[in-house]
Amino acid sequence: MSTDSNQNVYNLFQHYTNVASDYHVEPLFQSPSSSHGQWLNTIIFDVLDLKRDHILTDVGCGSGIDCLWFLNKMNNEIKIIGCDPSLGMIEIFNSEIKERNLTNIVQAFCMDAVIFSQQKELPAYNRLLLKHCVHLLSHSERLLAFKGFRQQLNSNDNKLVIVTRAPKEIFPLDKRTHEIHKSVSPSIDNYVQELEMCGFTNIKYDTYQYTFDDSVTLDDWINLIKKRLWSIFSIEKINEEQMIDLVSYLKETYKHQKFQMKDEIIILHCTTMNY
Repeated sequence: MSTDSNQNVYNLFQHYTNVASDYHVEPLFQSPSSSHGQWLNTIIFDVLDLKRDHILTDVGCGSGIDCLWFLNKMNNEIKIIGCDPSLGMIEIFNSEIKERNLTNIVQAFCMDAVIFSQQKELPAYNRLLLKHCVHLLSHSERLLAFKGFRQQLNSNDNKLVIVTRAPKEIFPLDKRTHEIHKSVSPSIDNYVQELEMCGFTNIKYDTYQYTFDDSVTLDDWINLIKKRLWSIFSIEKINEEQMIDLVSYLKETYKHQKFQMKDEIIILHCTTMNY
């Protein structure tokens, strides 16, 4: 890996550590009280098809909000392994685990997806969730990770679930930010081909659309952007001057037209081939 690539990876990890505390409680998408979060987790929960005593692994688990939600839905009758490359996120997750006395059924590791996929000492897991993180990996990194995950998944009862967004215009952004969003979001066909190459089968995916109600305002969206809670808003992607331009663009655009937030989610799921 080149020096530039190493620096980009470090910047990404550091970005999420820098925003971890705000990201953990961000009201539009992340907070446990978020209508969008409840909607999406309900869909993911149905797709995961968890059973009692299953081991669920969440790669890119962030601060563990989703893990704790799934655990609650299963009445603490599953085990969870979470990993995230951001130390700040994992510190929040570990704090939640200890506070809720879940150390016997939940583990959290500060580790990136590729390194985690090569771990041999962990028990085989039944369900693997990758939510809004596969686009952060390069093609070669995804191949390494998918091959590793295939080896680590329980051979008798397994499912891999990927949650991502389509690389097209969905959020109210300026042209430049839309281009950034598209450039970092491979098409779903890329993921399908990569998974097939790595030994996965029964690959299916569906698209889900969500429209935020009128209580979500332009100021709410601008606040998320200004706090740089997503990687496309990181200082490496959008500098301070460009941030000012983006906010000005949004305010001018929606001065005389209605603001409405929409989201479009793709959920892909598959299993490993029989050996």
